[in-house]
Formats: sequence, C-alpha cells, structure tokens
Amino acid sequence: MEDSCSVDNLAQQVEALQFRKQSKKIGRKLSRRLSLITKVPNIFNVKFAGAEGLTSQKTVGVVPSGDDGAVHTHEITVIAPDKTQRFITGTSDQTIQQLLAGLVFEFSLEKPGYYLGGSLAEIDEKSTIGFVEGDIVIVQEDQFCSDQKYENDERFCLLQKFIHDEMAYVTCLKSAKEFYGEPLRRMDILSLEEYDLVFEPLLKVADECYQIYLKLKIIIENWDPAVAQIGSLFSANFWDCYNDYQEVHRHAKELLREKSALDEDFVAFCVQRKGAAKHSLQHIIDLPVQRLSQYETYFQDFLNET
Repeated sequence: MEDSCSVDNLAQQVEALQFRKQSKKIGRKLSRRLSLITKVPNIFNVKFAGAEGLTSQKTVGVVPSGDDGAVHTHEITVIAPDKTQRFITGTSDQTIQQLLAGLVFEFSLEKPGYYLGGSLAEIDEKSTIGFVEGDIVIVQEDQFCSDQKYENDERFCLLQKFIHDEMAYVTCLKSAKEFYGEPLRRMDILSLEEYDLVFEPLLKVADECYQIYLKLKIIIENWDPAVAQIGSLFSANFWDCYNDYQEVHRHAKELLREKSALDEDFVAFCVQRKGAAKHSLQHIIDLPVQRLSQYETYFQDFLNET
C-alpha cells in the first residue's frame, strides 16, 4: 500500500513539473488633449445615430451633453445578490460605491463586485453613477470562500481558488467583445480586420480556459484526493492557444497605440468607456500574457502540496 502511494505521489510530482516546464516555454499612450472629452457627446450622437438609429443622448456609459454643472438625479436599475431587481435613486455626484452602500450592508457583502448587465464588464466603484444611467448594474459577492468540508485539504483549496480566479479571468476576457468590440465595430471606428485582430484571439483564449474551468469544476464537485489529477486537462491545444495569442498580441498592441495617437473617435470612445469600466481595453488584451506567469505560480503551489 505504501509503495502504491509513493508511486501516485511520484506521478503527481512529475505531472506538476511538466506543467511548470510547459508554462515557462510560453512565455502610445493616449496623446490627445483633455479637451477631447468635451467632444465626446457629439461624436457618440453622430456615430450611434448612423449605426443604430438612436436619437437619445442617454447612451450607455456616456454622460448626456448640455451638463450645466448642476447635480442631477438618476435612477439606476440594480440586480441584487438575491437576483431581485431594485430601482435605486441617487445624484450625479455620487459614486457607484456610495449609491449601493445600503445594498452592500443589507447583504453583508465582504467584497462587493459591480458589473454591467449584458457584457458583465466590471464597473469601477469610484465611477459616478451618470456613467451607468440606462444600464443594469449587477451586484454580487466576489469574496472567495472555500468549502469548509475540505478546509484542511490544501490541494482542494488551491484548486477551488484556481477555479474561482479562472472564471473571473474568463468573464473579463469575454466582456471585452460586447463592451468595447461590438460598439467600435458598429460605429466603424474599427474595420472588420482590426476587430478580428484585437478581439477574436481574446475570445479563443476565453473559450479554451472556460473548457478547463468546466472540467476542473467536475473534479471539485466529485472530489477524491486519492485519484484527483488535473494534468491531462491542460492539453496541447490549451498551450497552443496561448502560443498563438502571444504571436498576435504585439500586433494588437501596435494597432491600439496607433488608434490612440491618430483616431480621435477611438480615443473619445475609450475615455468614456473607461469612465464606467474598471479595466481598459489595453489592460484586457494584456491579461492572457500576464496569466501565463500566474499559471506557473499555481502549478508550483500544487507541487508543494503533492
């Protein structure tokens, strides 16, 4: 029996080492003046009117023009942690965090997360509520909580935390398409080729990671420390997907730098979107590259507990 356990432990150590080796192998700024911000409403009105037939200035993420500096009242639609719909009224000088403080207290949220309905783009809690007028705000608990049943099983806890983080990562990658990509394409700020260069590789990585997430979730739900192994789940396709992303990442960055320097509409759009969102488009396209080093850390932790 002891020999069998030793063999299993050795196999798990070899498996973890292989992952570490595999992960190691894969291894201008906005130049317009701030005066551009004052042009944003007109840019959006013209673009959206042509692309979507909109006449209202209450575009998602865009503060209506004609602001006289006065404090205005806004009613925000909120989905609470219990999935009920709430209508919460606040003033334009309030932040998301201030407006929803009562809801956070009501549900005793330790680490509240705020997301835009539809895209699930994470909202910057310091944004003022005018940026989300006309949209739906989802409030949820983002604090990771380990299953108390296996709180003494370090491998289980590490894997559960990995799954939690991986799902948050996948959600962020997928949000880029609806929050940034589709409006940019509809408004003809990005050509089809430019859209594909920036967003299609992100979606491929997100889809590949989501498949890993689903498989790992099954392992967690049917946890058996004697047989649980994750190595075979991280297939060659998974690592090839990251290899492919690294090949196009530099070109996508160059495109965004060029757009930021030369395309006024692109700059205005990104400034306004970033007014509501926690993550800029530039930040999101860097995430898969950063995630590779995080995988190495996870695998090292798994190895240490084997």
